[in-house]
Amino acid sequence: MVLLAFCTTAGLVRCKKDAATEIASNPTFLGTIHTKATNLSISTTPYDLTLSLPSGYKTDGTVDYTAYLQKAINTYSNITFPAFPIMVDDLGLVVGSNKLLTFLPGSKLILKASSNANYNIINILMANNVTLNNPVIVGDRYIHIGTTGCWGQGIAINGSTNVTINSPTITNCWGDGIYMGQKGGINNQNITIKNAYCRYNRRNGIGITNAIGLDLEAPYAGYCDGADPWNGIDIEPNSYNDEIQKITINNAITEHNVGNGISAGFKNLFGGPNKTISVQINNHADKASTVAFHCTATLTQQVGTETVTGPVNVANPFWRRNTNTPITTNLLVKTIQLNISKPTVQDINGVNLTNTQIVSLFTYKTHINSGANYTLTF
Repeated sequence: MVLLAFCTTAGLVRCKKDAATEIASNPTFLGTIHTKATNLSISTTPYDLTLSLPSGYKTDGTVDYTAYLQKAINTYSNITFPAFPIMVDDLGLVVGSNKLLTFLPGSKLILKASSNANYNIINILMANNVTLNNPVIVGDRYIHIGTTGCWGQGIAINGSTNVTINSPTITNCWGDGIYMGQKGGINNQNITIKNAYCRYNRRNGIGITNAIGLDLEAPYAGYCDGADPWNGIDIEPNSYNDEIQKITINNAITEHNVGNGISAGFKNLFGGPNKTISVQINNHADKASTVAFHCTATLTQQVGTETVTGPVNVANPFWRRNTNTPITTNLLVKTIQLNISKPTVQDINGVNLTNTQIVSLFTYKTHINSGANYTLTF
């Protein structure tokens, strides 16, 4: 074990607000057309969504068809989106249980310019058994009317179970490309997201505040800037009511994020009962984010002797050309064990560091803090 000093990096206070909480505090946000679907089995025959559009519908994404789309989603279980762009407003589309939504090549949801501080373009809300295939979503970041907030999400998964999202492409959202949160006291469970591509989203590429059983397979999250914390992938529970368990991230690619490639922060799990966490990150590759990997657990929320316990394992990372440093931590609790194995690290010029140089870099000043419980193996 190596112990080292840490200086707090400026700008790590996130633009903080749970989109699910925002919805709960504003019951009119979902609109009258967003009726929660009943538990129906998924039909084997896809429904062509163009059959629900009005006569003479436009195929260039310039007309808002939110109400028509929502009615179809409420009515049918297996839906195929047409091979052209469709505009939706900031009410977004709410997806209930037992739904299969498939986007054909050329399909795209384009958000109409909004002044709303938060929105969910697709909201998987307290649902079971949902699959999205190849969704393409474009937010309103560059045409947004308002200036406040940072909670406009491309796809939100709130209090849902058995959700699979295959090959989503999400760009230009006011907040996160993909967001996962608790809703109504219900945790997200058994979530699989494969080949996500999240680019130019304003806050985070992928935000994880709540999940028990999450597999992120080969996600890309790059060029996050505009709203703190600017992370490619952000693991950050909102409160002690959340859970961060059985999180696996395989073959993630992050790049050019103003914050961190991947960030894992656990301070908000304090304040209630003892908590257990488990995070496994395999083969993470970051290029030119300010910091490739950040991990923190401070005691500002602790009210007694409650603990947060568990491992954060980072195996075979490839961190290169980071403008600040490959790693920073602020782990002030011994019960969280950070294990880093077989790292490959390059300097700002793309030159591979030796193992000795990696140890020296990781143990220098603001990198891994003194007193952190960690291992570094080659």
